[in-house]
Amino acid sequence: MLETNLIENYHFDNLIHNNFDNKRKKEKVIMPIIENKKILIELKNSFNDENLNCKINFNDTKETYYDHSDEVSETNDKIKTNVSISSDIQGDGLLGNIDNYFEKKNGNSEYKEIKSSSFRKKIYKIFFIRLLYAFIYGIIGVYIQCYSIILSDSYYNTGDEPLKDRIHELIKKIPSFMDAGFINGNIMIFFIITILRFGLFFPFLLSLTILIRLIFMLSTIYYVRSLFIYVTTLPCPIPTCQPLKNKGFLDNIYSSHLIIFAQVYECTDLIISGHTAFTTLLKYLWLFYEKNIYIKICICFYSLFIFSIIIISRFHYTVDVLMGYAFGASIFIFYHCLLDIAAKRYAINKSFYVNYCGYSRSFTERCNLFHYLIPLIGYIEALDYRLNISTSYDKEWSSFCPCKPVNSKSLINKKKNIRNEDYYDFSDHFYHSYAGNGAFSLSSIYNLLNKCKNIYRIKNKN
Repeated sequence: MLETNLIENYHFDNLIHNNFDNKRKKEKVIMPIIENKKILIELKNSFNDENLNCKINFNDTKETYYDHSDEVSETNDKIKTNVSISSDIQGDGLLGNIDNYFEKKNGNSEYKEIKSSSFRKKIYKIFFIRLLYAFIYGIIGVYIQCYSIILSDSYYNTGDEPLKDRIHELIKKIPSFMDAGFINGNIMIFFIITILRFGLFFPFLLSLTILIRLIFMLSTIYYVRSLFIYVTTLPCPIPTCQPLKNKGFLDNIYSSHLIIFAQVYECTDLIISGHTAFTTLLKYLWLFYEKNIYIKICICFYSLFIFSIIIISRFHYTVDVLMGYAFGASIFIFYHCLLDIAAKRYAINKSFYVNYCGYSRSFTERCNLFHYLIPLIGYIEALDYRLNISTSYDKEWSSFCPCKPVNSKSLINKKKNIRNEDYYDFSDHFYHSYAGNGAFSLSSIYNLLNKCKNIYRIKNKN
């Protein structure tokens, strides 16, 4: 009986000892599993932080325009599923999952770049379509203006006495070099310099937008000017001028074509000087988009020189030049004020429209004309796309904003004043996204060089 008890106690001790050893072995296996699991979780979190480290101010932007971020999230979910760990997975399997994780991470990075490139092409297409709309609007305005000039010329007779003008009376003799070619040449030089500055040395898509704005503003002046020219015919400052004849619709369209390309000259193209209005718009582009004060001073003097030769050469009366400057400056300031309102409306409300209008609102919102002009400006400039993409994490979107890095700041911040009242504070990045910062940018040149290199590589492969 005693021996039997000793044997049973011996077996019981061995059983306890074996269970204890098995438990220790399991803990040794589970511990690296838990540690590897923690490593994977940290890697996954760092990957998420790396790819999604941006401030998105618009919910619809994330859902609509940033498909590559959604792809990253979907890939992360797949990775999370692949590396989920159960209690029976061994350490070798975990190491294999880690390798697969890094392979998928690298592959996902390449896919993101391709996705971003395709999206960038889509945005370029949108902006070029808006530029096409602006050109169509401008071409129609130019032909309407020329047609109005022909109709006004039909009321003018060669030899009619010019109006009295103080500057013309002061400078009675016209310098021989101050002809139409000299004036048009100086304005063309001014235009080329402006295009080079805000085309090559400015973010590319901002350059496109500035061109759209210039065409839209100048064309609007042409539409208004057409009415002024037709309703009142002023005698030409040069009495020997030969007016154009009104010969019918088709002949007038052909004559308008000749006027545009300076093949013929008109006599009553006077009220609101078009040359002055165009020069004024170019001048204000430099004043508002250029940061260097010395360049601004030079531009002001050169503009004043152009205004002077327009008057001295008898190209226009002095009042025409003054009205041209007043209209050009007014249209420029008016357009950009509405542009600011449109940008702030979209940043706050995600819409260019206000929910309700009435006399309880501001003067801008009381006017029905502004109610339609503000969304029109937002559409013609693709302002909603610009503000949405200005929050993009992709650093290749430097063409939208000169901020380094892109998305270093949010667009708007909701703050409280000393009275604990909410108000919106618009960041510098918000204004840079559609107005630039006035500094020189080489991004357009770099993009152009990269395009040339890609075309050259494709030709070599073929």
